[in-house]
Amino acid sequence: MLKLATLNTLRFKACLFSLLLVVAMCLFFILLGNGSLQSLLEKSRESRYLSFQKQISGLMVHSRQEAQRLAELVVHNERGRIASRDDLRKSMNRQWELLQHNWGLHSLKLYSGTAEPALTWGAPHSGLSRDEVRQVLLRGQPLERVYCEHTCVQSVALPVRASGGDYVLQIDRALSQLLERFRSMTGSEIGIISSERQPEYADGANYVERWQREVLALTSRDRLLPLLAQLAEREGLERLHFSRFFRFSNRQYDIRVMPVDVGGEGAHFIFIDDVTEEAKHISASVKLLLLFSILGALIFSAAVAGTLWRPIVRLRRLAQALPLLTNGRFDDARRLIQPVHKDLNKFDELDVLDNTGLTVCDQLEDMNDMVSRKTAQLEQIAMHDSLTGLDNRYSLLDQLEHYLNLQRRATTGQREQGYLFFVDLDDFKQVNDTLGHQGGDELLCVLARRLLSVMRCGDIVARLGGDEFCVFVRDLPEADAYRTLAEKMLNTVAQPVKIFGHLVAVTMSVGVVAIDEQGDTLEAILQKADMAMYHAKRNGKNKFQLFSPDLPESAELSSPESTPTSTKSSSTTKGAQNVATLELISSQPR
Repeated sequence: MLKLATLNTLRFKACLFSLLLVVAMCLFFILLGNGSLQSLLEKSRESRYLSFQKQISGLMVHSRQEAQRLAELVVHNERGRIASRDDLRKSMNRQWELLQHNWGLHSLKLYSGTAEPALTWGAPHSGLSRDEVRQVLLRGQPLERVYCEHTCVQSVALPVRASGGDYVLQIDRALSQLLERFRSMTGSEIGIISSERQPEYADGANYVERWQREVLALTSRDRLLPLLAQLAEREGLERLHFSRFFRFSNRQYDIRVMPVDVGGEGAHFIFIDDVTEEAKHISASVKLLLLFSILGALIFSAAVAGTLWRPIVRLRRLAQALPLLTNGRFDDARRLIQPVHKDLNKFDELDVLDNTGLTVCDQLEDMNDMVSRKTAQLEQIAMHDSLTGLDNRYSLLDQLEHYLNLQRRATTGQREQGYLFFVDLDDFKQVNDTLGHQGGDELLCVLARRLLSVMRCGDIVARLGGDEFCVFVRDLPEADAYRTLAEKMLNTVAQPVKIFGHLVAVTMSVGVVAIDEQGDTLEAILQKADMAMYHAKRNGKNKFQLFSPDLPESAELSSPESTPTSTKSSSTTKGAQNVATLELISSQPR
């Protein structure tokens, strides 16, 4: 639960959002950087491929020029004249091996303009036809061709004008020498692949089955021939120009092909460039960029968290303080809301919130004090008599009800013996008629104070209204204690009172009810007290009467035609025994 609450905090959400934002930006720049590097690599690849094409084309041109210079040297004799066909034959018989070794010749052929057979030194294949010989002689221009059978040969045929008859000299040089020169110049590997041919017409060791071609020449053959065999399993020869780098033996290679101009035979140069270091450099650059991006994201998130830490702490304090205001814990709320010690024009939003929180705290505290005072006043008005300050009827009823509930829940040994004294002043109307209502009110206040003076702490003295009072005593352990208290009340109240210069003596009648029955209701208790009080008043006043079930009904006592005498006489017919048991106790004021 705590972990879930931590994930829902604003601080966590801000850090997470900023982290995701930074990661997204870093990924964007990483992809952008990687795309730029790949684009540069692709441009470098194309540039290198064009350079390879120029290099190999230049080498072939240079080889052709060398073949032409060699032909000029061969056809001239020691005196600087052009040798005849017979002289050249004799010279080649002597110098062929030396020329072959020094110039890397593959073959040398000599053709006459007639139908005589060609003179051949070296490999006999790839000779000129009669038509080709005639065309060379007629045009007077060299004829260059490339033949690729079991090896690739660059052939240059030159017309020779001699005194003994015109002839054609054909010099063939293997292109393998060009491949070695190419590797020494560029550092890249190169090979020659034949046109499509069937396996029976090819060398099985150099045949690539998936391409149906034979590797005629290849630098570093032992290392690269397995590479081409594996490459052929993945890509066709025509797709190499568009393929990506090829991985072989933990190295990466860029492999391109270039057609050899052989008159449509379909042979190709194949360029094999080791780009492992470049690929590693790009990979290292991307990893470094990723590392710096992660560090940047973490630093940025930490900076955001550090920046938001204090504001969020202030917001959390404010959130904790606001519920305290509803509970009246204003001091605790002030300790959480820290005061802002700066100029008002320098406040930020959080400063405004804190300042507003303190202001609300002060206002709510003042309002709470005012409400408490008003509530106390209303409670005083609702539960106390406005003239005497005693409890009123509602307060008395509330406390009686609470007492009855406690008595019902208490066990037999824990119950208290309470009494309710119902007090009514005798002939109070005469006081009002003689001294006026102001004098009557003054007398009521004096009598209220006297009643309070004879009560114990915790006993309730209430004014029900007019000249009626009630005294509620919670616990009188002794059986006759109520008599002593009632007599004390009668004696104290009966003392003369000086009102506006006049001595006034007022008596009262008291009805007493013992609250000892769990089944009694609040209304029943008050009714019993009223019956007892009225019985005391009807039997001479200035007396107290304890309620007993034998007391006559209140309706009979309150009949205007009934008198104490008539009550006794009528009771002989209804219940003489009941009247005889009434206990009337009078007490004369001192």
